[in-house]
Amino acid sequence: MGLLRCSFRLLPCIYKNRVMQLTSQIKVYEHTRAISSVIFTGNRSTTLLIQRLQPQKFTEQQRWFWGIDVAFNKVDEERVKLAGPDRAAAEWVLKNGGSIKWTTSANKLADYNLLPSTNFESYKLEEIDLTATDVIGLGFEHLKDLNHLKKIKLHGVRTVGDDGLQHMQYVQDTLEYLDVSRCAMITEKGLNILPKFKKLKQLVIYDLIEIKKLDDVVISLKQAMPWCEFYTSEPLQSKRSDNKD
Repeated sequence: MGLLRCSFRLLPCIYKNRVMQLTSQIKVYEHTRAISSVIFTGNRSTTLLIQRLQPQKFTEQQRWFWGIDVAFNKVDEERVKLAGPDRAAAEWVLKNGGSIKWTTSANKLADYNLLPSTNFESYKLEEIDLTATDVIGLGFEHLKDLNHLKKIKLHGVRTVGDDGLQHMQYVQDTLEYLDVSRCAMITEKGLNILPKFKKLKQLVIYDLIEIKKLDDVVISLKQAMPWCEFYTSEPLQSKRSDNKD
């Protein structure tokens, strides 16, 4: 790990946060389930990250990073049986840098170490916030058997595609709020699943770069989902915050 930290100065700034996140995630994951295949060395880590600057070439190094993403998103069926679906889903969200809210609390939880250590079954997920994380569609298999989930926020998640939306059918009978803004991989095909969400009250949808005529798609969705309120632009408060930064 020391060699990995030393290699930061050799990398573009945009990759520093990702390396730090991966390092933190691996420490947490090793606490619950060992990953013997993930081994870091300084020179290799530097090479792997630099190779990510060349997305047109699906190299062995990129496969290695993809393997890490899969490791942090794949459902651990043994863990689900032991701790229950809500606890397993909460661990998935927090390991990937997101936050959650239980039905029994008014506050969000973002620290993995603050998860309850006992009485797992008494804690039910009500909200999931994955803003700007690197989760992939595979991870949304964790939504299975979540019976109290009302809110999912995916703002700025560039790594989730239509498969993630497909898995959200697990919570279509309870979900009331969904934010898919700035999700770079979501297409019109993926959005076609949304009219099945009869309980959905609010949908935040803008800046989907894979959809050329997003306005037309939104119009169609509004016609198919008259029960839902649509938010198609960035909130003014958020814009002001960005300008201050």
